[in-house]
Amino acid sequence: MPPRSRYAVDPSLTAPAAPAFAPDPAPGPAGQQFFSPGAGAYGQQPAHGQYGYGQQGYGQPAYGQQGYVNPAGPQLHPVSEREAEPSGPYAPQHPRPAGQAPAGPPATYAAPGTDELHPSFYPPAHHIPPPPHSSGTAVTGPRVRIDPAAMPNPIEAQELDQNLYDAEDFASCDTKGLIPLAVTDYRGLDQGNSLPRHVRATLPVIPSTSQLLDTTALPFGLVVQPFAQGRYDEAPTPLVSNWVTGESAFDAPRETDDGPPRCEKCRAYVNPWVRWVDGGRRWTCNLCNQQNAVPSAYFSHLSPSGQRVDHDARPELVHGTVDFAVPATYWAEQPAPTGSLIDLAPDTSAAALAAAGDALASTGADLLGALQSSLGQPATRGSTPAPGQGKKDDRDRDRGRVLRRPSPLGRVFVIDTSAEAVRKGVVAEVCAAIRAALYAGEGGAEGEDEGIAHGQRVGIVTVAETVGFWNLSPALSAPSLLVVSDLDDMFCPLATGFLVDAVEARANIESLLDMLPGLLERQPDGNRCAIGAALNGTLSGLRHVGGQINFFLSGLPSHGPGKLAPRDDPQTYGSDKERALFAPADAFWRQLADEAAECGVGVNAWTFPDAYTDLAAVTAPCGASGGDAFFHPRFEPARDRDVLRAELERVVARETAYNATARVRCSAGLRVVDHLGAFYQRGLTDVEFGTLDDAKAFAAVLRHDGARLDDRAQAYTQVAVLYTTGTGERRVRCMNNAYAVSSLIGNIFRFADLDASLGVFFKDAVTQMPGKNLRDIRKALNERATRILVAYRRHCAPAVKMGQLILPEAFKLLPLYTLAMQKSKPLKGGNVTSDVRVHYMRAIKSYPLTVLLMLLYPRLLAVHDFAPSAGFPADNGRLVIPRFTRASHAYMVPEGAYLMCNGEMVLLWLGSAVSPQIIDDIYGVDSLHDLDTRMTRLPKLPTLLSTQLRNIVAHLERLVGHALAVRPVRQNMDGSEIDFANHLVEDSNNDAMSYADHLMTAHRAVTDEMSGKGSGEGWKAPWS
Repeated sequence: MPPRSRYAVDPSLTAPAAPAFAPDPAPGPAGQQFFSPGAGAYGQQPAHGQYGYGQQGYGQPAYGQQGYVNPAGPQLHPVSEREAEPSGPYAPQHPRPAGQAPAGPPATYAAPGTDELHPSFYPPAHHIPPPPHSSGTAVTGPRVRIDPAAMPNPIEAQELDQNLYDAEDFASCDTKGLIPLAVTDYRGLDQGNSLPRHVRATLPVIPSTSQLLDTTALPFGLVVQPFAQGRYDEAPTPLVSNWVTGESAFDAPRETDDGPPRCEKCRAYVNPWVRWVDGGRRWTCNLCNQQNAVPSAYFSHLSPSGQRVDHDARPELVHGTVDFAVPATYWAEQPAPTGSLIDLAPDTSAAALAAAGDALASTGADLLGALQSSLGQPATRGSTPAPGQGKKDDRDRDRGRVLRRPSPLGRVFVIDTSAEAVRKGVVAEVCAAIRAALYAGEGGAEGEDEGIAHGQRVGIVTVAETVGFWNLSPALSAPSLLVVSDLDDMFCPLATGFLVDAVEARANIESLLDMLPGLLERQPDGNRCAIGAALNGTLSGLRHVGGQINFFLSGLPSHGPGKLAPRDDPQTYGSDKERALFAPADAFWRQLADEAAECGVGVNAWTFPDAYTDLAAVTAPCGASGGDAFFHPRFEPARDRDVLRAELERVVARETAYNATARVRCSAGLRVVDHLGAFYQRGLTDVEFGTLDDAKAFAAVLRHDGARLDDRAQAYTQVAVLYTTGTGERRVRCMNNAYAVSSLIGNIFRFADLDASLGVFFKDAVTQMPGKNLRDIRKALNERATRILVAYRRHCAPAVKMGQLILPEAFKLLPLYTLAMQKSKPLKGGNVTSDVRVHYMRAIKSYPLTVLLMLLYPRLLAVHDFAPSAGFPADNGRLVIPRFTRASHAYMVPEGAYLMCNGEMVLLWLGSAVSPQIIDDIYGVDSLHDLDTRMTRLPKLPTLLSTQLRNIVAHLERLVGHALAVRPVRQNMDGSEIDFANHLVEDSNNDAMSYADHLMTAHRAVTDEMSGKGSGEGWKAPWS
């Protein structure tokens, strides 16, 4: 190889931070410029697009450079000297002379009005056929060949949207009728409306009546991601902690403060859209129009424009998303006592801990006395604790409402130490990953920054045939173990030392994690795992403080409470009996899930099965408490070690709120009728989460409440989340939005949001899995899409002849994404194990839209065609992203290398005829046969292509919000090629049609409905 001496910028490496972006002051809601649905606003989309057979598609404007400015700044990295042309060095089978232009479509997009097509319409002449295993169903009856140029695809829409927001920021109150796509990397300015990454409405223009909404057949709801991370150059969410006029909103709160001003009728929080009247002494709620008195401490005079004089100094009146620090009246309510001794210590005060210790001593003395009496020996009794130790708690219980004092988040790790877990290497890898996550580095050397936030506490429990609670108190010279063998009456035996400060007790924590693997190899702890009992005992220890449980399980629980028997029968796949496999059959797991959510405890699960594990049961606590379920089938340390460590580091390091309750409030005339997601709900209005982090989203379905909305006024929503931060502060996060109202069906379709609608559709579809046949769910998705297209055709384009398929511009990709949902792992046909379906069912319920859209239609990059500038910052400071490729084998060549990102991982497909230079530049080996397919990270090699790939992967990781494993896939060599092929949703696979056949079927269904040959009924969602 040539010498490697050139240097290139590698933003994935760290360097001193660059100055943070400081946004310009933005006009508040008073200066908002809402779009006029009937006007020709900037960026306004046409009412509809015509996609007919053999018809030319739309021309597109030139494609600029996408970007990403790394906040850490660039750092030099050595790369190869050779010139990296797009195709020459990477395609030795078809070399081209020096200076010859590359073949294929032009690199720039055609301008509107020309006959040039977007390059994504050009399949290569020598593309590869789909592998035989991926064949799906085909359309029946006469076939009409569809011109690929007439088929909508998401590539051009994503690139055009990215171009727009590379050139300008997104202003939340001056949207010009456009909302960034969920996969677009944009910088937002919060001017009084929450950014779309926090709250995204399916209908930014709301129908004025329920009849109009029913006519459109569109979903009406919100997709909410309360703690979505802003871009590195956006201002952080402001924290408002003071309500005294004349003082800063960020000053420390006073003890006499009552919290933020709220409406006396609907209990909405003060926000940018309220109106101030009576000289500033009263304010009118924008949701219910109730007039409320302004507290004297919050009073401010009004300016001539009607705004408060201190408007610009009050973040809650300027920004759509704010955090409120709240007083003790907002503390969480303690769950009902269970009679456990740990109930005597609802807080960690010295008096409470002493009372719990005295209670333990008294109970132990009573048991000893009873045993001595039964043996005929004189009973001896120790000292009795002083009277009155627990009276304070008794008085609180008598009042009927005991509040929980906020405290830093406590995390307990429950480790399966059965012989099977030790044999597979799970125990050793889990212990190493916990240590790396807590102390931010392999080996945890002194002086390194801790990965866990300051003040957060840690506990460790081991479980096999018995449950062991480890005392990690820093006062002890070494960790000590207390074993509870009575699995049916499980409790936490530790009053102190169960939850310890991760920094103060670091020596004992590291000692235990280092000792466990070797100890268990010498002395196995049994062949069965009583994980249900361990979770019960751990929950009793967290019951009165809240927190997080992270448990690790290597197989099917077969001992103690909640033990399970295999019930997965392949004969039931595809039948009505299959749906029973998607819900827990044992009531123990449902009760445990509900109790964890009520106690403010989130549960995360890591499973490492070799066979069926009944994830429907063992991960039920994750689904109800807002936790995550991580799935590692056939665990292999060499392959899965880095992935496991990245997952644990992410769980420990990310911002995590606990004991959270969310409520969605709407304007008069609207109401919330349903919620979709992973949460616990015991009422009609609130949803509860044991833990809630930046990667969790839920949906709220809205409905008109009888009254007609005024077209000349705006409608409003407010999402409020009451939570405790990881550092132990009680806060409320408020997200406010204002929407236009219209009586014109064309405006409803023109501005409808496809991404948010897909989120509602997909979350609702997987929610129905335990109660409906999968075939019926897939059919329902098709029928709902048909209803939308028929409504648009009938009411917005009635004059177009029947031979053309007319799609609304905003929903032109609905047929493609409907097909993608039918091909997704939880819903697709064919034989898929119930554990895999359940895993993705739970994940999709809580996935944010960015990950959800990538999972439906993965992003595919042709690595062998990278330009020299790809993956490096351009002159404008943004990372140059190559053009994406359509998800089909028809756009792939055998000498190519393709990078696919589905939001969960990255698959790097290497063709059978790929150039050895590419393999050497990426992995440092000479051929595909020398490649270790267990690798999950790209090696840091000093080559141009390696640097480009790592920069692009780092950019994708920032978009999805977590680390991405990079797995190599070799054509015709690796079994993982099946998974890669199944992600190419435009092909015929996953027991479903190709995109062309599905579009033809959709056209036929719409034509039949328009001509009166269809059923005329279609499927209606629960909110229709």
